[in-house]
Amino acid sequence: MTSRTRFLGTGAAAAAAVSAFPTAIFAQGRKALTIGYVPSTLFAPVFVAVEKGYLRDAGFEATLSPIVAGADSMSLVAQGQIDVAAAALSAAFYNAVNRGLEVKFVAATGYQPRQGRPSALLIRQDLYDGGLRLGPALKGKKFGWIGNSGAASAYYVARILRGVGLRLTDIESLNVPNPDQQAALERKAIDVLFTSAPFSDEFAQKHLGTIVASPPPGIAAAGIFFGPALLRNHDNASAVMTAFRKAAAEIVGPGFFAPANVDAYAKYTKQPVDVIKAAPRYDFKPDLRIDQGTLEDMQREFLADKILTYPQPLNEVRLVARF
Repeated sequence: MTSRTRFLGTGAAAAAAVSAFPTAIFAQGRKALTIGYVPSTLFAPVFVAVEKGYLRDAGFEATLSPIVAGADSMSLVAQGQIDVAAAALSAAFYNAVNRGLEVKFVAATGYQPRQGRPSALLIRQDLYDGGLRLGPALKGKKFGWIGNSGAASAYYVARILRGVGLRLTDIESLNVPNPDQQAALERKAIDVLFTSAPFSDEFAQKHLGTIVASPPPGIAAAGIFFGPALLRNHDNASAVMTAFRKAAAEIVGPGFFAPANVDAYAKYTKQPVDVIKAAPRYDFKPDLRIDQGTLEDMQREFLADKILTYPQPLNEVRLVARF
């Protein structure tokens, strides 16, 4: 190798190193952001914000970890073990706030749509074929849903049961995580299941159950929660919310089914692309506005059912932060 060749080779290597240097420095400068999420298309804006790099552009290096149920994440986010929870409102959230823990509801994600039933109540197929329907005959039946009696799913079931004169105290509830729901229906461990897309439509197509009801359209109990690190830093919290809102704006309307977006949902829900495309979808608001009515009504419901550990409703100032 001649001295000129060595010089050119060294120069090329140096040039490459220089061009890569700013990227490396920027990557080192990104702030770590830990996100716990429930694997559901309810949280599509979070998945898109991560996969399309909107959080990276905002200066964050996000790490995502699945959680079984929204209630499980409340202590984690309040104690700072995760920074963000993509989960649903629950009794665990209200109780955590009442105890003075540092966690706030900052955004609503999937709204129940005007058309379609992505979140739905299914009666097990053999029972439906035998004549069981939505009504007083459901009293005493075993209902399965993700989470406990204080989960958002419990609230949605309560909203459905109101219409037939029943309360949560009239049924038996079982915590059945998403991965176990099909087996629970097949083994007849539950009589009725409440679940979300894409599982609701999938179980109906497999004739494991028949959809008989869904929550009222236009309400949202699923959303995003911030813990201490973001609540104490308004600039960082605003930057994270800007990234989430950018993603939300892209999935409103037909953008929901853009290939890159569907790939993001599939990655985090572990569901095939074809299943997601075929399932009914949730509605999203580009500003991720909070559904104040549901926030208040869920608290009233859980107070009436004595699921909450305090007697009087907490006001919005303690429950919500807006960025």
